[in-house]
Amino acid sequence: PLESFPGIERFKGQYFHSHQYKHPGGLEGKRILVIGLGNSASDIAVELSKKAAQVFVSTRHGSWVMGRISEDGYPWDMVFHTRFRSMLRNVLPQMIRKWMMEQQMNQWFNHENYGLEPQNKYLMKEPVLNDDLPSRILYGAIKVKPTVKELTETSAIFEDGTVEEKIDVIVFATGYTFSFPFLEDSLVKVEDKMVSLYKYMFPPHLEKSTLACIGLIQPLGSIFPTVELQARWATRVFKGLCTLPS
Repeated sequence: PLESFPGIERFKGQYFHSHQYKHPGGLEGKRILVIGLGNSASDIAVELSKKAAQVFVSTRHGSWVMGRISEDGYPWDMVFHTRFRSMLRNVLPQMIRKWMMEQQMNQWFNHENYGLEPQNKYLMKEPVLNDDLPSRILYGAIKVKPTVKELTETSAIFEDGTVEEKIDVIVFATGYTFSFPFLEDSLVKVEDKMVSLYKYMFPPHLEKSTLACIGLIQPLGSIFPTVELQARWATRVFKGLCTLPS
C-alpha cells in the first residue's frame, strides 16, 4: 500500500514488494530498509544482512521471535503442542497463562532489549520463527526501527524522530491480499480478508461437498502436517467415507 508511505513518489532508490525478492544478488554493499516484521521480512533481512552494508527493519507493533529448536533440541511446535500444555492453557486463569507465555517467549532473549517486544504481548499472533535474527541485531548488521513516518529522496524518517540517510533499497514486506479469481463469488467469496468456510475448508452452502480449500490457515508451527491432515479429510469427504453436518 504505497499510499501509506508519504514521500514514496520522491524516493530515488529502488523499491519492491517482498514477493518479488528472489536472492541478494545485486544488493551487495547497499543500505536497505525492510518494512515489516513477519517471517518473510525476517528471512529477507537476515539474508541481506550478509551482503548489504546495513539493513534496517521497520516494525509497527513488534513481534515475538522464536527459534526453531526448543527444549532438548526438539522442534518448537512439538514441545508447544502437547496434551499436557494444552490442558494447562485451558485450566489456568488468564493472568497466569499470560505470564507463562511471556516468560516462555522471553526465555531465549529479552525482546524489549532488542526493540522487538509486541505492543500486545499476550496476543499469540503469527510469531516469527528465525534462528539468526537476534544475533544479527546483536552485532548491528540489522537495526530495528519504528514505523516509517515519511520518505525523502534518499532517506527514511521514523515516528520516533530518527532519520536514516542514504537508503538505497526499500523492501515492502507488508503482507498479502488473497482472492480466488478462478472461482465464482457464489462459491468462495472474500469479505474483509475473511472467507466463510466450515473448519476453514468447506464452503457451507454447497449442495454437495465436492470443493475444499487447502492451506487457508496460519498454524503455530509447520503448515505441512496440518495441510496433510486437511487433504486426508477432504478426500474422505469426497469419497463419501465422511459426511459433513447439514
